[in-house]
Amino acid sequence: MSRKKWGIFFLAALALIIAAWAAVNILVDPFGVYGDVLFHWDSYSQTLNSRNGKAAYLSQRFEDYDSYVIGSGAASAYTPEILETYLGGSFYNLFHDEADPEYDAQLVAYLLEQDPDVKQIFLVLGPDDANASQAGGSGLTQRPYYKITGETPLAYYARFLFANPRYAIDKLSARLRDTDMPQEFDQILPDSGGYDRRLRDAESIGDLEVYLTEHSGDFSQAQAGTAQLQSIDACVQSVAAIREMCDEAGVELFVVLSPVYAQQLEAYDPESLNLFFRQLAQEVDYWNFSISSISYDARYFYDSHHIRGAVADMVLARISGSTDAYCPEAFGFLCENGDCARVEELTASARAAGETSYTVNVPILLYHHLSYIEPESGTSLRPDTFAHQMDLLEEHGYTPVDFDDLIAYVEQGVPLPDRAVVITFDDGYLSNYEYAFPVLQEHGYPATIFTIGCSIGHYEYYKDTQYALTPHFGKAEIDEMLASGLISIESHTYDMHQWAPFEPEGAEVRGNLLPLESDTEASYIAAVTEDARLLAETFSSLGIPASNVLAFPNGAGVLLTDVLARACGFQVTLTIDSTRVNTLVQGLPQSLIDLGRLTIDGTTTDEDILAYLAQ
Repeated sequence: MSRKKWGIFFLAALALIIAAWAAVNILVDPFGVYGDVLFHWDSYSQTLNSRNGKAAYLSQRFEDYDSYVIGSGAASAYTPEILETYLGGSFYNLFHDEADPEYDAQLVAYLLEQDPDVKQIFLVLGPDDANASQAGGSGLTQRPYYKITGETPLAYYARFLFANPRYAIDKLSARLRDTDMPQEFDQILPDSGGYDRRLRDAESIGDLEVYLTEHSGDFSQAQAGTAQLQSIDACVQSVAAIREMCDEAGVELFVVLSPVYAQQLEAYDPESLNLFFRQLAQEVDYWNFSISSISYDARYFYDSHHIRGAVADMVLARISGSTDAYCPEAFGFLCENGDCARVEELTASARAAGETSYTVNVPILLYHHLSYIEPESGTSLRPDTFAHQMDLLEEHGYTPVDFDDLIAYVEQGVPLPDRAVVITFDDGYLSNYEYAFPVLQEHGYPATIFTIGCSIGHYEYYKDTQYALTPHFGKAEIDEMLASGLISIESHTYDMHQWAPFEPEGAEVRGNLLPLESDTEASYIAAVTEDARLLAETFSSLGIPASNVLAFPNGAGVLLTDVLARACGFQVTLTIDSTRVNTLVQGLPQSLIDLGRLTIDGTTTDEDILAYLAQ
């Protein structure tokens, strides 16, 4: 072949490669700039580049929103659901990676230009914003939407047209691995702009040492407090520009210094922080939540830079003056008319509140069947033994409470009595009504019975079989116990506590809430969700209040179980782990997850009970 033909062939091949390269980037569209016509996967593109992905998504949906969250990672906790509860409006969260106040000002200018109906801007700041090195980002994962920066459409689309093919390959690979639960490649909820925190919010976080051990890589070590904030002037100028734009447009502006983890604060020289506080106060009124008792407890944070959504709830409650949510003492100071709190004042008040002022340990006792006929065993106890143990609680000054009391302590900060304890029964046996209920009435003790929905009223047989079973109470007993005000009926699942020998031959048996070997994520989600629906339907038909507490059969579940339980409306979940110390943390609903219980059986001594109660 002649040199000329080789040249033509080479150029044709090169053109074909370039065309294929561009075609793949358009069709796979990892950054979502061409409409993502094949996948319609906004969560992926917004996770890959939050600045570009969210703005591109929003550009087609301005009519759906009238209020916006602006800021870097610290702003991610302020979900539209929380903001709309306290401030009204229809919010979208435009948080982005890396602090960049100059970009925030550009973003506000873009919003006010594109959406004439903007009502509120919620601007979230932190020390990192006063230490940001530069505006914008040069890489494709940081590149802003062209209409925000003023870049020409041709230059903008060309950047993504010839992006590294690995971005497209990564998206295709991620698609094959995608499930309903969030993964590292799809962490953003497109219609709200916030993180999908279902997995992190279903963690059991009561034990601080365990939490820090499990997330040791998420919390940086303390640094010497000598670092200076390098960009105070630039940050304050950007905030001033945002204030002026909002004033001119008649938009309500909220400026919040969000809570900061103590080890991040300690990296900065206090006088540098004070200078930032002062200069900011001279330009705008703002709320300072940066330093409080929350700063010194890692459980209020997902990692060093991200507060939990529950903390954002506290912030909004404080700003709005609501008493519906727990707020710690000395939490949040309004800095107005140039006045602001100093680091030393904030730190002193924060350290004054020790951990014991907002946490409490609550032991939970677990009983099953009571019988004078059957020998005492792992699930059966003599009624007089139970009565003696209730006397034991009274003699040692313990006060039984119910789960509504625990929820009120965590969510509203309502105090619990000293030496609080919870009494529970699993399965819903008739003997709970016959023997335990009279004893509880005599003492005036509340208790919770976790009943299996499909077994309610089955006095003789296991479900619709001829297999004999220990009698379970029915509607008449339920009505009387509920009317007493002492007994709560809660969920032990509808039918996920099956007994294999009594189930049809060859059937897949769910003896507890663990996934079966044959389960996919989707089939497990469907099974648990359907079971909760059937339980709710059964409770409603029997006049039992909707259940918000779930005791796992055999105490067995996985993290996904707790995710699904929360989605189904359960605020509390229970295991049978007696080694777990149930530390409840005010303001953190996650501390009500996977609580442990001491199973009382025929071998349990008074000393065993008292030792457990004293943990």
